[in-house]
Amino acid sequence: MNKITAATAANLIDRAEHKARDLGVNVCIAVTDGGAHLLAFKRMDGAFTGSVDVAIGKARTCSLFPVPSGDFGSLIRNEQLTGMELSNHGLVGFAGGLPIRQNDCLIGSVGISGATAEQDAEIADYAVQEFAL
Repeated sequence: MNKITAATAANLIDRAEHKARDLGVNVCIAVTDGGAHLLAFKRMDGAFTGSVDVAIGKARTCSLFPVPSGDFGSLIRNEQLTGMELSNHGLVGFAGGLPIRQNDCLIGSVGISGATAEQDAEIADYAVQEFAL
C-alpha cells in the first residue's frame, strides 16, 4: 500500500521552506496523508497566523479532491458546485495546494499559505517536483 511517511513529509517541508527563503517570504507549510489527515506542519518565523488554517485547508482539499487547490477553486465557481467549499470542515479553492502521487495513487498533499497565491503555488510545486517518493 502506498502512503506518505513522516520522513517524506519532513523532507517536503524542508524543500518548501528552502524555496520560500529563496523567494524571501515566510509561509505555513502543511502535509496531509491520503485521507486528508495532517501529518506534518511548519509555520516559518514571521508567517501570518491566519495562514495556518489556510495551508492546512489547501492540503486537505487536495487530498479530498485530488486536483491542485487552484483548480478546485475553478470548479467551485461553477454554479452547480457553489458552496462546496463549505463542506468537509472548509475547503480552500486558491493556488498553493498540490496532491502527491506515487505509482498513480494519491498518498498525500502539500499546502502552502502566506505569500501571494502565485508564490504559494511555486513553493508547493518546488516541494513536490522531482521528489523521490
